[in-house]
Amino acid sequence: MPAKPVNFYRVVSKVCIILLIINFTFPLISFIPLDKLSLYNTVFPGRQRLPFGETPELAYNLTLNDMDAMIASHEVAGSENQSEFSIFLVGDSSVWGTLLTNEETISSKLEVAFNSEKDISVNVYNLGYPTISVLKDLVILDKVMGYEPDVVIWFVTLNALTQDAYLDTPLLLNNPEMTNSVIQKYQLDDPLLAPRTYWEKTFINQRRNIYDRIHLQLLANMWASTGIDQYIPDEYTPATRDFERDDSFLDFDDHVLSESDLDLDVIHNFIQQNPDTQVLIVNEPVLVSQGENSDIRYNYYYPRWAYDQYRELLAVNFEQMGIKYIDFWDVIPQELFTNSAIHYDAQGVEILVEKLYLEITKDVANIE
Repeated sequence: MPAKPVNFYRVVSKVCIILLIINFTFPLISFIPLDKLSLYNTVFPGRQRLPFGETPELAYNLTLNDMDAMIASHEVAGSENQSEFSIFLVGDSSVWGTLLTNEETISSKLEVAFNSEKDISVNVYNLGYPTISVLKDLVILDKVMGYEPDVVIWFVTLNALTQDAYLDTPLLLNNPEMTNSVIQKYQLDDPLLAPRTYWEKTFINQRRNIYDRIHLQLLANMWASTGIDQYIPDEYTPATRDFERDDSFLDFDDHVLSESDLDLDVIHNFIQQNPDTQVLIVNEPVLVSQGENSDIRYNYYYPRWAYDQYRELLAVNFEQMGIKYIDFWDVIPQELFTNSAIHYDAQGVEILVEKLYLEITKDVANIE
């Protein structure tokens, strides 16, 4: 009997129906924790930094929006069954380590300092991420608190604490439900983000995120083989040290910075809800220029009037809140800063870590 001819239009129709079903049912199955399935911390070691980068072919790294996949790729996700004393570092790109190798970052140097001096094993985890927002830090912290850190060291700066700084943070804007959940959990006054529509959650609109999750896994072998997760060029544009005679800061026209302009509740409420975790707040080092018009501006980011008021507000408010706080704003000489007013070289890290180690061992208990 001759084979029945294939009905091309029927085949195409069936394929289209199947694709439509996959597309529109995808949001209903996206709660399944497939994102936590990872080659990292299983077949390959976990990354020392959260994934971030725009040159995956050179650095075996990429920027993605999937927070679960990011955390699953990090070495902290492999610490569940370990009994070591753990310290989590959070903050911006200076903590992450722009233009620094993994071995040159604050976390790596601090871990070496502890383990060369203490009789117990101390692991320091780098959970910094290259955008400036304390709410972004809180969202990351909230995701990793299940790994039970003994100490959280939280690096902050003025731009990170200004109200609405999170509205310029892609990681939060691309995860509105997660961000809103953290805002509500910690009873913050920050306005909620608009949640994604059902259409935005469909497979066709999530295809880039799905590709990025897969791409991150495909990079695991090269990352494990080389340890390279950042392209560090031989030359870069150095941070500005000479300025115009301009003392502007954001949209503050009256040269007055008040407590209400700073999102201090993000830090205070986190500490209140995690009483078993010791928290140390660090006002991170910034470039203090000695160049032209440095009597008006400390650096590209901050005029003197704004930054001086900010430092005073932090000192007063954190003392009133009973929060452990260190101001390291000027501990690193200007010549050690690299491509930004908050990025410094390996020598700058050494200076900071030496002072930070002394403060931690003095003020943080139970590291014996």
